[in-house]
Amino acid sequence: MTKDNSIYSTPAVNSTDIVDTINPATSDSLFNDEQNTPDTPIPPKQQRIGKQQRKSDFADFKETYLMPSKLMKRHSVNIEESVWEQLERIARILGDRGSNVGSYINAILSEHLKTYASDIEVWRKL
Repeated sequence: MTKDNSIYSTPAVNSTDIVDTINPATSDSLFNDEQNTPDTPIPPKQQRIGKQQRKSDFADFKETYLMPSKLMKRHSVNIEESVWEQLERIARILGDRGSNVGSYINAILSEHLKTYASDIEVWRKL
């Protein structure tokens, strides 16, 4: 038996206490980041959006949602103050003269109902 000449005396490590540091899949991640697991696919790199594309997207958004419209047979809807402030700011800053929150909300809800019309019909029959 050889004599241990080390300054610090540490107990011998049992082979069952050794943590597998070579294979990160078997050890817990420091931040529990699930993106580093081999099962999760790496998302594709996003393409840079040019200025012309942004202008085109804004024009489409403006045409769809921020066109002033006269609402006939109106009804009041209760929403939170914070949501109202956001909608008002969007309508005021991005919209043209005559754009208002009511027209913006009406356009958003119309688009939503059109998008989910078939699903709503299926859910109604459940």
